[in-house]
Amino acid sequence: MRIILTSVLLFTLSQFSHSASGSDESISLVKRQPDSIMTVTSINTGAEKTTITAKGKMGEYGKVYVTYNLSLNADRTGGFVDGSGRGVVDANTVAAGFFKGIWRREGSTITMHNVVNLADGTQNFDIITFDARRDTLKHEVYVLK
Repeated sequence: MRIILTSVLLFTLSQFSHSASGSDESISLVKRQPDSIMTVTSINTGAEKTTITAKGKMGEYGKVYVTYNLSLNADRTGGFVDGSGRGVVDANTVAAGFFKGIWRREGSTITMHNVVNLADGTQNFDIITFDARRDTLKHEVYVLK
């Protein structure tokens, strides 16, 4: 399953790269909701991975709690990311999702590109920007399915 999700993510990113090169072919994504800012609640660093947890309000998903597990590549400036999130929509509804993707650090900013599978069958492509100086995560959520 990890290989399939990684392949889908790499294909999606290659399409972004392809469209940026001036070709007529491009992929067009529609935002599922307005961008959201979340607050980091904890960071646990380790030799093999870093775990970031956060919470915040995210449009149609309500109050969201999320965990990111970032594995480190050899130069420790990128790698794979996986995790899960739960959104409290109302008193009777909780949304659940799992994701896999890639991340890259530039200075004190980490950018993650994730493919998200939600329990209701929808799929998102998320771009998350972690600002370590401000302890915030900006979420851009696009519709895949």
